[in-house]
Amino acid sequence: MKTKLFVMLALLVVTSQFTFAQLDRSKIPPPGPAPSVSFPDYDLVTTANGMKIIIVIDNELPTVAIRLLIDRKPHLEKEYIGSISLMGQLLRNGTKTRTKDKLDEEIDLIGARINSYSTSIFASGLSKYTEKLFELTSDIILNPSFSQDELDKVKEQTISGLKYRKTEPDAIVEVLRQRAVYGANHPYGEFETEESVGKITRERCLEMYNTFFKPNYAIMAIVGDIDKKKILNLIDKYFGSWKKGKIPKPKFKTPKMPERINIALVDRSSSVQSVIRVAQVVDIKRTSPDVIPVKVMNTVLGGGIFRLFTNLREKHSYTYGAYSSMGPDELIGNFTASTSVRNVVTDSALEQIFYEINRIRDEKVEAKELQMAKNYISGSFVQSLENAETIANYAIEIERYKLPKDYYKTYLKRVYAVTPDNVMKVAKQYLKPDKMTIALVGTAKEIKEKISKFGPITMYDEDANLIVEKPISEIAITSDELFVKFIEKSGGKEKLNSVKDRTIELSGKVQNFDIKAKTINKAPNKLYVEIDFGGMFKQKIGFDGEKGWTVSPQGTMDLEGSELIDLKVQALINFYEQYKDLGITAKVAGIKNIKGKDYYEVVFEADTSSKWTEYFGKDDFLKFRQIKIAEGPTGKVEQTTDYLDYKDFNGFLFPSKQVQSVMGQLIDLKVDKFEVNTGVDDSIFVKPSK
Repeated sequence: MKTKLFVMLALLVVTSQFTFAQLDRSKIPPPGPAPSVSFPDYDLVTTANGMKIIIVIDNELPTVAIRLLIDRKPHLEKEYIGSISLMGQLLRNGTKTRTKDKLDEEIDLIGARINSYSTSIFASGLSKYTEKLFELTSDIILNPSFSQDELDKVKEQTISGLKYRKTEPDAIVEVLRQRAVYGANHPYGEFETEESVGKITRERCLEMYNTFFKPNYAIMAIVGDIDKKKILNLIDKYFGSWKKGKIPKPKFKTPKMPERINIALVDRSSSVQSVIRVAQVVDIKRTSPDVIPVKVMNTVLGGGIFRLFTNLREKHSYTYGAYSSMGPDELIGNFTASTSVRNVVTDSALEQIFYEINRIRDEKVEAKELQMAKNYISGSFVQSLENAETIANYAIEIERYKLPKDYYKTYLKRVYAVTPDNVMKVAKQYLKPDKMTIALVGTAKEIKEKISKFGPITMYDEDANLIVEKPISEIAITSDELFVKFIEKSGGKEKLNSVKDRTIELSGKVQNFDIKAKTINKAPNKLYVEIDFGGMFKQKIGFDGEKGWTVSPQGTMDLEGSELIDLKVQALINFYEQYKDLGITAKVAGIKNIKGKDYYEVVFEADTSSKWTEYFGKDDFLKFRQIKIAEGPTGKVEQTTDYLDYKDFNGFLFPSKQVQSVMGQLIDLKVDKFEVNTGVDDSIFVKPSK
């Protein structure tokens, strides 16, 4: 027995040694089979009025999800850009039988959610309320009221967002990318403006609804714990009366790539970093066999924490992140590489972006890196199938684009079948680094000369309108001369110098709660500011001529550094006559076109770390905008303030509105009170005792 045991152990040792000897750890093991996924089967039924109904039965949870898509191509909207989008929002904001409040109440009562968009509706809830969901959804789709009150609210919210868009570099660069890549005469090159939204009427929304919402262009997917026969009965009951119609075909030209790299630049003179998009159109349709190889190729390049990220962030420390996106589209797809970097390394970052684009075209991707990309895609895809809305979207996609029925069942098999040769082939075929468009938002004077080596530069404003640059020789005015004219327009030097104290009260909203602000100045250099954040808390800030302080829920603190410099500037009751007393310099740096109007750009510098820019009308000399860098919780942030709607306040011309954008928040304030020489007591400027 002992002999047998010894032999068995010896054999085990020999076998183990033999096994380890055969394993070459310098080689990557061959990839295993693609993970299996369970994409559900579904039934497809076409109704008498042409609706395509997709029924996906999933009894795991007692829920149901409904998605309806209007399968139409995008149209040009021209001067009414935004009307289709607003129409989609308004569908959910009231019907002929239910107000928005009534809809909200009934939806909340069954614990459901319903959202509407320009081409689709999504609803979800418990399956025991399936019929109620159909009733509510059909009412929204078939009986929209487009009430004037709701339209006014949506327009106001939209215009508020557009005001913010023009002050946020990431939002500006996306608009710029669209316009530069697609052009103004393509649906993807159009975008909403304050003017276009302002033109939208109830009648226009109704026209868009009647034009595009037709059942024979509708695909509806129902996913969940449902019964096919019951669903078809509900479709007939609630959508059977929907009448067929014809949607007009859109007319526009397909955009083409430029002959060489071109650069579209928006100048933000106070920006501390450049926001970059490197983009091009990609002619790849949803049915192309290249869609999955392109997905894998882009993932390796920048679809996650891959080449662009590791190069620009980890290797060169240029940025916090760099990514790319690429995919098919029913009209025309696009490729975009995106990042934000310090101004000083803008050209270097662009060099590395093009290096990586060329590398994936010219060098075969290594097996290990390719496998990581496939695993990343696999993980994201498998996780997405846990969501009923995603399953509904995938099912609609199969029918919309006439994809094979097993497209998503075999999706990962095709992902894992992509080879290094496939990746190189599609990279060479679709990526054209010598014909790309670079969209940039940054400080022109710091980056323009350096980036010119990549291609010709065209200047745009924040709304992506072409700017005809004015040569510096056209500037025939000094900053002092400009300020004299501004003072004359504001009330005159004599009147302004007669002001001993000034109190201004403003009010507005931020994040749906009221905000009130009071600013008191006293000659020559005292300041008190009080801000009430909707009754939630107050902040007080003061400067007594020498020392600055603040009182907030965090306590009482002294202000120093750039914050103290900022207080000293704000405390000057007649800043444009007194700024030199603080050692501040001002220089007219150029002429900038904003919304079709020319403005003098004036750069102020208090010291090497404190700069800001102001804009004055070339014709009226009134101050229009200030851009400065402020300290935020996570570092430096850009703060933009627009001064609008100048009015006469007791002989003083002063902006009655201020729109401020900082850290993603838009604060819209109006002047409620403007008083001078009321005899303000000095005690208000003194730091409070504990």
